[in-house]
Amino acid sequence: MNAKRTITIALMAFVLVSVVWLIAREVSPKRPAADSTAPSIAARQVTVYYFHRTARCPTCLKIEALAKQEVETSFAAELKHGDMRFASINVEEAGNEHFIKDYELVSQALVLVDYRGGVQQRWKNLDAIWDLVDYEEDFARYVRDEVRLFTGSA
Repeated sequence: MNAKRTITIALMAFVLVSVVWLIAREVSPKRPAADSTAPSIAARQVTVYYFHRTARCPTCLKIEALAKQEVETSFAAELKHGDMRFASINVEEAGNEHFIKDYELVSQALVLVDYRGGVQQRWKNLDAIWDLVDYEEDFARYVRDEVRLFTGSA
């Protein structure tokens, strides 16, 4: 009878611990999935980030489209080899809020970030995009020239 009681208590304790563990796992904050915005561990990689919010105006969408088009056109080889990438990031999505502080964002922005071995070295906000958005050729030239200067390929 003593052994039977000990086994019963042990089984009940196991079930109780299992239930508590499952409940704790369900109510604990979920960790975001792996950060898809993080650069690869290439020797050097420049990321061209377009940061935006959930609500997007036509001008914001135009800035993103023009910037992405210019990067994909002028830096196709760098993109293909993984030396550069373009990423559009919603700073209001969970896990992305830190970008506001990291890059001193006050509105939608195009930011160049230089990574070495996966570690950020420096960054630059291309703030003239707002002044040039209605002048597509000037906008494209500005983005192209700034990326070239930033990467040292000018």
